[in-house]
Amino acid sequence: MGFFDDDPFEDIVREIFGGSPVRRARKDTFIKGEDEDRVIDFIEDEDKVYLIFELPGYNENDISVAVKGKELEISAKKSNGENIQDYLHQKLRNGISIRKNIPKFINSKKMSHTMRNGVLEVVFNKQGGRNESRKIRIN
Repeated sequence: MGFFDDDPFEDIVREIFGGSPVRRARKDTFIKGEDEDRVIDFIEDEDKVYLIFELPGYNENDISVAVKGKELEISAKKSNGENIQDYLHQKLRNGISIRKNIPKFINSKKMSHTMRNGVLEVVFNKQGGRNESRKIRIN
């Protein structure tokens, strides 16, 4: 066990999300590299996966979130530059695009998202989780 292996916030996450541990291996397969780790969080509980993206400067009207097959596509582009410095407005107007492959254990058809204060939260149900309806076949 290394110095940074003990995450002090893991206990808080367990408390908030029902005591389920955060599965580090699954996070590491979704988030690639240090740059993504700074702006994307991957939180998993028993039934859901929460993907948190930091998109400072953007609001709900500036973003688009879509699932195409097993790929999550997020694009953000600022159209209104009121009350924004010119250099920052240029950067936000150019926009960003994020494409991530959705892990197989996530139900890509069950997705919702919210955007508040430059933070985008995308929530997926897991395949076969408690919240997903199951068909029962009776012979």
